Amino acid sequence: MKKGYQRGKEFTRGSKVYVGIDVHKDSWHVTAVTEGEEVFNGRLPSQYPVLRKLLDRFAGREVKVAYEAGPCGFWLHDRLTGDGIETIVVPPSLIPLESGNRVKTDKRDSRKLAHLLEKGMLKRVFVLSEEERMHRELVRTRRQLMEHRADVMKQIKSKLLFHGIEYAYRSWNSQFIRWLRELIDSHRVFAISLGFMIDIYEHLTDQLKKITKQVFLLTKNEKYARNISLLRTIPGIGRLIAIEILVELQDMKRFKSAERLASYIGLTPSEYSTGQYTRQGRITRCGNTRVRTCLVEGSWVLIYRDPVIKNKYEKLKIRKGAKRAIIAIARNLIIRIRSMVLNNEPYHIGSVAR
Repeated sequence: MKKGYQRGKEFTRGSKVYVGIDVHKDSWHVTAVTEGEEVFNGRLPSQYPVLRKLLDRFAGREVKVAYEAGPCGFWLHDRLTGDGIETIVVPPSLIPLESGNRVKTDKRDSRKLAHLLEKGMLKRVFVLSEEERMHRELVRTRRQLMEHRADVMKQIKSKLLFHGIEYAYRSWNSQFIRWLRELIDSHRVFAISLGFMIDIYEHLTDQLKKITKQVFLLTKNEKYARNISLLRTIPGIGRLIAIEILVELQDMKRFKSAERLASYIGLTPSEYSTGQYTRQGRITRCGNTRVRTCLVEGSWVLIYRDPVIKNKYEKLKIRKGAKRAIIAIARNLIIRIRSMVLNNEPYHIGSVAR
């Protein structure tokens, strides 16, 4: 452990200690602050017992810890909270920035977190329970498998295109796979490469079927069953999209307004206003991309099933174009979903969102 104590201050100044941790895979840089003065600044190995030993030096004080959300997840939050230490996980995109400061180091990052935490200027992400994270990981893994398989499908098609091989199949059914297998025998260049790609596609398809069964079982969980039934009354929302939205958002009550929910998903238009001028741009895209993808997928079906939504889409399409119009419909949809869940009301085709 790299020592970084300011001796004589950590036990004689202040009643609260604010700790900022810059978390990485192999090491953590830690800064401890009390009454604006640093009492520790140093690098530790990424091992919880080592960090806990440091925090024990502040026994009898009120300790508060902050670190950025990232690839290391929430296990550190769980351990600290379990030991009775108040901990917040901070979204990196919402950390205040210093204009003109182009120097970024682990030491500066941990120092900034500690000082901003002391001033009460940090926002926190909503940390799911361990069970909720398990449910979310299951649904996210299914989405990842779908994306991996889609990449393999594109690679197979690009091979066919590169070699000038035409095909009449429009879907990836058993007949198309059988035709691809036969193609290997008739084209020497495909003897090995295409066979491997088909094997990967079939393996991912098999794994996708297995995990989809597990996701369907999750939809019957008492925690989600009622809300899934509500969401399925929306044209374009089936069980899979419904469970994906619910496991990502979890408790709708944590969003105090529809605007906050839309902002969380990244469906709020960016804005630049100065003086008498106001200009709105594209959506911020800062937020949960998975929910945003599900909403857009469902919205394309909804506009053809609900005449009121269809009419609204067509008007927006004339003024803003198809892409911005469907995003507006998706934003309207998540606002409607929030209202449905909070009020326990099904979707009514032709009704106007409140």
